[in-house]
Amino acid sequence: MNKCTAVMVTSTPAPVLAMLSHVRELRDGHVLCELGENHEDDHAVMLDDVDNGFGGAVWARWNETGVRTVLLSWCPAGPPEDRACGLFMDHGSGHGWEVIDPTPEAIRRELAKQYPDHFPEYIDDDRD
Repeated sequence: MNKCTAVMVTSTPAPVLAMLSHVRELRDGHVLCELGENHEDDHAVMLDDVDNGFGGAVWARWNETGVRTVLLSWCPAGPPEDRACGLFMDHGSGHGWEVIDPTPEAIRRELAKQYPDHFPEYIDDDRD
């Protein structure tokens, strides 16, 4: 399933950015929903992994009426190859390993149009 395309513009103060400096999306002034498309609950993005034995993370949850930050436990599901889900418990979409960001593939297809020698796997590809 593709990743949700919801975006939330942020105006995060500099001291908060310093605390959450490992979250690249905040420095860009926006966050992207990490859930799968067509989820039924609020959008969500992880802000900070809580490393104190809680077993969860601080997430921003938003919808058309507002935003809130919440501390949520990790999803306990583990897929093949022993990878963790990476989303919170009771998330409303597929597990993290099922959510695909289509952006890198779209970028490769566009680059292949301009630089076909660098992307020979797309030479006979008629899909756009």
